[in-house]
Amino acid sequence: MDHIKQKNNTKMIAIGGVLLALTLVCLYAASFVPAMELSLYALSSIFVPAMMIETKGKGGWILYIACSILSLLILPNKIGAIPYIFFFGIYGIIKYYIEKIPSPVVQVILKLTVFTAIMLVFYNFFYSLFFGVISLPDLPILAILAGGEVLFILYDALLTLIITYYYNSIHGRI
Repeated sequence: MDHIKQKNNTKMIAIGGVLLALTLVCLYAASFVPAMELSLYALSSIFVPAMMIETKGKGGWILYIACSILSLLILPNKIGAIPYIFFFGIYGIIKYYIEKIPSPVVQVILKLTVFTAIMLVFYNFFYSLFFGVISLPDLPILAILAGGEVLFILYDALLTLIITYYYNSIHGRI
């Protein structure tokens, strides 16, 4: 019995290492491919939910923390780690727990609330620090948030499709 538990632990460590490496490759690439950075951040966000599935939750936290720390250490552009740390990395964990709630309406409300809160904090805190030289569209903040929420809903739906594919086609075969 102890041998089986040790084999499972070894397997989870190996999966975690591979997912960590894949996440860091996406984040590193986002530092060098300006036109694709948002797509690469979105791609980097699929690995934490995979780890959440494989470990029933706890391994996703470890993967997220490891990726956050390592991205700050190895990315040539440290600012490039911020979108992952504050949204793309943590969202898979948030999604995992929100989707345990039985009501789809409550799920959507909570997801939009979390997204809006993250964006408002990001906008208010980081805009003055990092975006003084970058201009946003000359629109009211509510219009920017509404557009962001539409893109977020599309992102969440796509992430759900990818997670479902992973669960149905890959989980259990590794």
